[in-house]
Amino acid sequence: MSEEYVAVCPVDEELVDRLLALAELDLTDAESVAARLREAGWPDWSEAVGGPAYEDTPDVPEATHVTPHGHFVTADGDGTLHLPFAYLYTVDGGLLDEDIWAGVPGWTSQEGAWRPEFDAHHATVVQRFTDRLGLPHHDIRQPRFHTRYVSWRLEHNVVIVGQGPEPMSYDQFEDAHVLLLSRTAQDAPFSDSEAMRALLTS
Repeated sequence: MSEEYVAVCPVDEELVDRLLALAELDLTDAESVAARLREAGWPDWSEAVGGPAYEDTPDVPEATHVTPHGHFVTADGDGTLHLPFAYLYTVDGGLLDEDIWAGVPGWTSQEGAWRPEFDAHHATVVQRFTDRLGLPHHDIRQPRFHTRYVSWRLEHNVVIVGQGPEPMSYDQFEDAHVLLLSRTAQDAPFSDSEAMRALLTS
C-alpha cells in the first residue's frame, strides 16, 4: 500500500531577495553566477553533502550548489538556475521504499499530504514573488497534467515559479521550483507554449 507525502524547503523573503539579485545577472556567464553564489554563502554541492550535516542522510539529489536553507540548486552556466522547493511523491516499495526527505537538512515531509498541500506551497512562493514583482506576465495552467507556470519577464531574464512532473523520477513524482532563465536560452525547460515563448523573445 502506497503512502503519500509532500516535502518542502521554504522559500522565505531573504531567499527571494537572493534569487532576484541573481536574476539581474547574465545567467550565461558561469563565472559571474558562481561568484555571486559564493558571495551568498551557497556552497558547492559536493562540499555541502560531504560535510557533517549530511553524514546520516542516505541520498540527496545531485546539484551544483546548496542554499543555507537546504535547497539543492543547479546553476551550471547554461542560462538557467533551477531551485526545487517542494516535492509530491509516494513511498510504496517501488521507486521509493522510504521517505528520503525526512532526514534531509532544511526539509520537512508530511505523510498523508497530497495535492492540496503541494499546491498551497507553490501558491505561497508565487505570492512572495508577486509581492516583489507585481502581477505575473503569464499564469499558464494545464489542469489535466497538474502543471502551472507563473512567470515574470525582467530585463535580461525570466523568473518562473513552476510545478509539474519531476524528471529524475521518470515523471512519477512532481516538484515545485523556482527557475531563473536567460531570455537568450535555446531550450526552455517548461511547457512549450506560444505565450511562454513570447515571454522570452519579445
